[in-house]
Amino acid sequence: MPTQSASLIVRDEQHCLERCLQSLRGVADQIVVVDTGSTDRTVEIARVWADRVCSFPWTDDFSAARNFAIDQADGEYLLMIDADNWITNPDDPGGLLAAFAARHADDVVGTVDITNLIGAGADAKAVLEVAPRFFKRGHFRYEGAIHEQLVPVGGGMRLAKTGLRYHHTGYAHDVASPRHKSRRNKPMLLAAVAQHPADEYYLYQLGKAHFCLNEFEQAGDAFERALACIRFGPNGQAKGRAGAPAAQVLTDLIVSLAYAYANTDRLGQAKTHLETHKALAHTGTNCPDFHHATGYIYLMLGDIARAKAAYRQALRLGPAAEQVIGTASFSTHYHLGLLSEAEEDVPGAVACYAQAIHANPSYAPALARCIDMIVERRVPLPAEVWRACDREAFVDAYVHKLKRLLAHKETTAAALLLEAARPVAPELHARCIAQIGGR
Repeated sequence: MPTQSASLIVRDEQHCLERCLQSLRGVADQIVVVDTGSTDRTVEIARVWADRVCSFPWTDDFSAARNFAIDQADGEYLLMIDADNWITNPDDPGGLLAAFAARHADDVVGTVDITNLIGAGADAKAVLEVAPRFFKRGHFRYEGAIHEQLVPVGGGMRLAKTGLRYHHTGYAHDVASPRHKSRRNKPMLLAAVAQHPADEYYLYQLGKAHFCLNEFEQAGDAFERALACIRFGPNGQAKGRAGAPAAQVLTDLIVSLAYAYANTDRLGQAKTHLETHKALAHTGTNCPDFHHATGYIYLMLGDIARAKAAYRQALRLGPAAEQVIGTASFSTHYHLGLLSEAEEDVPGAVACYAQAIHANPSYAPALARCIDMIVERRVPLPAEVWRACDREAFVDAYVHKLKRLLAHKETTAAALLLEAARPVAPELHARCIAQIGGR
């Protein structure tokens, strides 16, 4: 059986490194950690879990560090992972890698499905990414100072799924957090763009860094410059500096620019931008995320019919094709519920919110809207919502709403909310009574 080395480059990762290294035990035959200048307990933690710990002077070049890490490993195959990633497969992830190595030729790179957790609190979302992370030694190296890309050393490069899954939390922080990766990335991306001003990928990544930090004007400028580097031809063709942009990148570029416009009160520009790309019919528009964004812009403009049509198209494409989790399921059902309410179709709205909760039992916006409708529209607590919901999440939201009503002396509304729980959810009613102390 071929040997497998897991390789990491790290710096000041004491808050997350142990979780990553624990997830690698039994997956790789060797774990190699390369430290690039930590001042916390990162090296100490690495020495507990890793087979080899090395140092490399940081030169503002991720590829240089990654290639050094590759050279320090002994395995025939390399698995690349970051300290803020961890493997989430419950059963035999090492077996997946061994099977991949046995099944594929040397020019095939294994991809990993990464769930990127972005933002914090109510604005948090999960974005799916498919990234090349597993390959045979000597056949591939990294290029690019930041957002480095794996390239073949002579010959070609094909991709195939390993079945491995990572979670990634590098962007799962409040924008003010010093640990937010975009704060580290932005100056490096500015330098890369200065060196490569016509590279749409660097411009796209710079826009993402600005966007993640809520710098929407700067994000929009970078996204516009990135799109200007791509030529759109007939039959849905798109060509960037180094060939056709990846469909995932192209979709996210177009959608992110639409949201940057929306966040800077340029809804008309967002509408024109999306309609232009829909007419081009390129690969970036064949994704639920594109149609979900289109639905959102039409919703904000008050065009209910077009918003509903766009959201329904997102649902037709299905969750398997979505990038941001929920754009073809719970988030879209929720927005269709809002549109039904706008049309005074209360039963239709309740049905949409119930579908959202079936898809994601703890989805806070749908849970909150079902609770608010009891007070605002005098609807009963939907039994299907109570059956489908995450009970703890729903009870917490229900009690929070009840306490707010009582704090504002809205006793009639509080009594309505309390009584709505009694016939459908006696457990919920009892928890409410206990929380408010019989008031």
